This record gives sequence, C-alpha cells and structure tokens, in this order.
Amino acid sequence: MAAKRLRIAMFSTMINGGAGYAALRVHDALRLSGAGSTLYVGQAERGRHPGIRRLRGAEEGCQPRRVPGLTIFSVDPPGIPDAELDEIIAQADIFNLHWFARFLSVRNVERLSSSGKPVIITVRDMNPLTGGCHFFHGCENWKRDCFPCPQFIPDTLPLPGATLDAKRTLWNLENITVVVLSDHTASLIECSPLFGQCRIEKIPNPIDVSIFKPHRREAARAALGIPQDKHAVAYLPSFGSSVKGGSQAVAALERLARDVPAKDCVVVCAGDLEKPLQVPFETIEVGFIADKHRLAQFYSAADVTLIPSTEETFSNTAAESVACGTPVVGFRVGAIPEIAQGARGRAVAVNDIEALAGGLRTMLSRSQDRPEELHRYVAETFAASAIGPRYLALFEELHGTAQTQTVSAQVERQNAPAVHRFDQLLADYRVVRFDELRKERGARRRETRGLRGRLRLMLRVIRMFFADNEDFRRQLRSLLEGRR
Repeated sequence: MAAKRLRIAMFSTMINGGAGYAALRVHDALRLSGAGSTLYVGQAERGRHPGIRRLRGAEEGCQPRRVPGLTIFSVDPPGIPDAELDEIIAQADIFNLHWFARFLSVRNVERLSSSGKPVIITVRDMNPLTGGCHFFHGCENWKRDCFPCPQFIPDTLPLPGATLDAKRTLWNLENITVVVLSDHTASLIECSPLFGQCRIEKIPNPIDVSIFKPHRREAARAALGIPQDKHAVAYLPSFGSSVKGGSQAVAALERLARDVPAKDCVVVCAGDLEKPLQVPFETIEVGFIADKHRLAQFYSAADVTLIPSTEETFSNTAAESVACGTPVVGFRVGAIPEIAQGARGRAVAVNDIEALAGGLRTMLSRSQDRPEELHRYVAETFAASAIGPRYLALFEELHGTAQTQTVSAQVERQNAPAVHRFDQLLADYRVVRFDELRKERGARRRETRGLRGRLRLMLRVIRMFFADNEDFRRQLRSLLEGRR
C-alpha cells in the first residue's frame, strides 16, 4: 500500500531520443510497480502516453549554436515559473530528474532540493555535473572549475565556470541522491566536485524485452536485403558528435579487413549517413529506424554489433542488441564492459583500434547458436519488472529522510557572490546571443526581398530540414513508417 501512496514527480526535457525514451521506460516501470508517477516534460505529443504532463510554462531560452563535431552545449534556461513549480512540489513526495537540460533551470533544481523532499538525479549525460557541456570530449576541467571551457562560444565569457559555481552554491547537495546507469559513470561521479560527496546508486536503463528479442536470422536478413552467406556487422552511425566514434569505427573496419576477406563480410548501417561509409567491405544502408520492432529485426540479422562510442553513460544499443541475441563489441565506457562479456561480446580500452578490430574478428568467428541465452541475461538484468522495483525501493527509503533547509540558509545561498556573478554573466550572454539572433533574423528578411532572395531562402530551408536537421528527419521518417 505504501508504494501506491508515494507520489513521484519525474522530469525529462523530452520522451524521444535515447535519454528521453529511457526516462519514459522508467516512468512505465514505476507505474507497473504500482507507484503514482507523473512525468513532467518540456516537449511531448498530446495523448500518446498515460501519466505525462507537458509544462507549457517552461522556457528553453536562447541556446548556443552547436559546434561541428561536438555534442550540444546548454546554457541555463529560464525554466519553470516558481508558481507552477510550487504546485508540483506540493503535489509530490519525491522528485526524479532525468535529462533536464534546457528545461529545468539551476534555480528550479535549487527549489526542488530545498523543498524538504528527496531529489534523485539520474545521470543520462554529463551535463548535470558540468558548467554546460553534455560530454567531456577529452576535457578534464569539470573536475575543478570548468575553466577554461573548450566547448563554449564565446570563449571570452566565463559562464561555464560560473554555472558550476552556482550549482555548488544553490543546490542542497545533502538532499540529492545520484543514480548512475553503470559502474563506469559511478567512477566519474566520484571525481565530481559537485556530486562527489552525494549518495550514488546504480540502476541501469530498463529495456523492453517484449520488443527486443531474437528474430529468426534468415527471415530478418531477407527482410533487410542482407546476404545469407556472409558475415554481417551491424553499425548505427551518428556523425553529429565525435564521441560517437565514427572515425574509430572506420579505422576498426579497415583493420578487420586485413583478417577477414572483403567478399565474406558486409556492414549494415542503420542511421543517418551524411556520405557513404568508406570501408573495405560492402555496406548496406537501411536508413534511420524509428520503429522499435524493426530495430529488433535489424539487430537479429547481424552476427555482431559495433559500438565505437568513446563516451557513454549506459548504451541502449548494447543492451538492445544483446537482447536480440547479437553480441556487441565496443570500448570500455558506460555499461558496455558490464554487458559485453563472454558470449555477449567484447569491451576494449578506449581508442584501442587493434583490440576493437580483434573483438569483431573474435565474435564473427564464433557460432551464435543460442541467442535465447543472451536474451535471458537482458531479461533478468534490465527488464522493467526488475528496474521498477529498484527505483521504487530507493524512493521509499529516501522518502521523509531529506534534510529541510531553513529559510535563512536559502537566503544566504541566493545572496552568495558566486550566484551574483552567475546572474551577471548569464545576463551578458543573453544580450550577446539575442543580438546575434536579431542580426540573423535581419539577414533572413533581406534574403526574402526579391525573387532571387526567396529562392535562396527556400533552398536554405530545404537544406536545413533535409540535410542538417536530424530531429526533423527522424520525425518525418517515423511518421512515414507509421503510415505504412
């Protein structure tokens, strides 16, 4: 009965994409366990899922341009208005924050953590413990003060460091518990000057094992046009960020070609390829797969799945592939080293191309006669029926144990010099960025004058939506697939 009385408020910027979908699966797992979970989001379609509430009052604010090759960088948004957030606080017993960048502000989290009710942050990328970046890209300044920041533009404005200082000053860290998805992420959190002293619990992502399960390999290959008599390496390329390991994948496949004849192997790509993959093997492109059932078919058709990411917090791809009976090979990041053991695959040191190719060679040489054993491991470890109770047990333990901050302590934090510096630098950034946006709008208006300008604008819009805007392409493909 206690589980039914516990009112859980979850927060996620969205419910699509890897992090958003994982948050949705946790929400479903909690409701399956009998908890009263409400998932508050900044972006979501109406009426598509029970227990989801879109907060239209939340503001994203102006955000930096994405630097080619880097992951997005997020500047603190205006967030949810205090009155709206206070209503949520009054109605909930506990708060679980997932991927909340560009949705919850630093002060939103401060208000939640000072409410006297427990706050649990599920770390889905590195943004919660940094001054704005989502993955490190080799930088270690997050271990100190996020200064200088190699990912933020303009680099002359020390906003990332001020943001990290504001988090340390404003957030009631004694009332924050951190949930990590893997041992690897736990080791990173322990090095964090922000969360290093917080309680850390490991609860992995839930995987829908009713969808991700082995398909008959011959039928899956026939459906995707994959030769029955060749080895098949599955690869889901993403060139939006260098941490996805595009160059490492190409290098590993080139090295593999020294040991495996090109005529005996194909690489099957499911994703958004900006240009054909330049590798010694034949490549088969099946495009971005939005439908989860078809994605399970894709995994089942391969002999091994290559995951070359150099930074991860979990790796849904690894768990989903193994659930479909297909082993994986990747670097020792996220949960890959925990998943890719024995018949389930290989995990090697980051950027060790020789070992990555060796892992592929080993798995291709092994007979995958018992995919049901791989599926059983995922079902026992990552099924919603296993993950939901773990979250719920943590929530019940924490319920009523958070330390309430006094009003005087809150006022003292809000008046700290670090907070005033953060406010000023954030205001300076918004002035600069709004000016840039104003100039960009002016340039677009000038482009529309006259026939030539209108044609150029039309071409630019087409190029933006069909060449640069990955989210739009994915939504369009998902819509088209849903109508088939």
